[in-house]
Amino acid sequence: MQTEIDEITPNILLKNNNIVIDYVLRYELYRHRDLSERLSIALNVDQEPDAFNRSTWDILFYLIQCHLEDNHPSVSDIYLSISISKGTAISGLAELERRGGIQKVSDTDDKRRRLITISSPIIEVVYEFVSECQQKLALTEPADAHQSDNLSVRPVSGEPLINLLNDLSHEVRTPLTAIIGFSEMIAEEALGPVQPVGYAEYARDIGKAASHLLNSLNERVDSALAQHGVAISLGPLMPSDLEAIVDAACRVENEVASRRGVDLRRKWGAKNRLVLADMDRLTQAIRKLIAGVIAKTPRGQTVDIETSIVTDGSAPHVSVRIVSALSTAPLDPTLEKLSYRDDQILERNIVLIRAIADAHGGYIVSDTDNKAHQIHSICLPLTSQ
Repeated sequence: MQTEIDEITPNILLKNNNIVIDYVLRYELYRHRDLSERLSIALNVDQEPDAFNRSTWDILFYLIQCHLEDNHPSVSDIYLSISISKGTAISGLAELERRGGIQKVSDTDDKRRRLITISSPIIEVVYEFVSECQQKLALTEPADAHQSDNLSVRPVSGEPLINLLNDLSHEVRTPLTAIIGFSEMIAEEALGPVQPVGYAEYARDIGKAASHLLNSLNERVDSALAQHGVAISLGPLMPSDLEAIVDAACRVENEVASRRGVDLRRKWGAKNRLVLADMDRLTQAIRKLIAGVIAKTPRGQTVDIETSIVTDGSAPHVSVRIVSALSTAPLDPTLEKLSYRDDQILERNIVLIRAIADAHGGYIVSDTDNKAHQIHSICLPLTSQ
């Protein structure tokens, strides 16, 4: 049975708490690890986990964002906004519907149009999480009981810069995702042949450029947030093979190393060791660390990358260890000033790399040995799965 949009009402706890919802949306807390775990339980993701893939999570997070913004998207809105194919969107929505995570509603303005929203059980989970955010933000009662919209929130450090970056990124992300989605439709000739033929290739170039710009924007915002102590949000955490993540990062960065005259050597030592990770975030941190080390390594030298088990009196950790020739003074891990010279890529990314490691319950180490080698490591807790 279809439901009309007007019948879906918000939880009483969130009524008039617009500042809390704005905070959750601004810092993408609807992708928070704690909320992901609760959603996994509500949707029985542990049963048939392979059927609930990353695209399905992206669809769910997008629908949660839309719900908090009081927006109800159509199927086309979904696949264009999160840059996936129409088929992937339809299969993901079918999986969510099978698990009771979404419901179809009829548009009050056009009864023939079907829109998508999260179901009542998911709404309850989300509002419980946002209500907890309200308590953590130390919301105070307004002086005038009749002006419940005027809630005050404890400010976040670096407010002017952080607010500017978030407002800017929010304004830019929406048109960029639309550009990416429509350029893919044109390149794939989804609505029919594109004439002249060369225009389809131009559409691919537009999509690649927009994707690069969007990724750069996200990384710059993430770095700024990390510098000001705002925790990095993670997507769904999955048991992940660290060896496979490092291998993929090495394959990508090997071409860059070759152009710089640096020999990138891969060493193995911790086979089949799993970490509980957001694969995209962890890949981002490892790639940035490898790229930064390559940029600081003199031409003709080598960079060795290996994984190993660390037992330093605490619980066993798996370490991604990168050893390179020392060309400058040792990196200060507390460095906060950013520079944009090529040989200082590592310095300007170290805060974000550390924030991602911290979010996974790990840490980073930078040191030198007596052979004039610089050693950088990302250490992550092993999972028992």
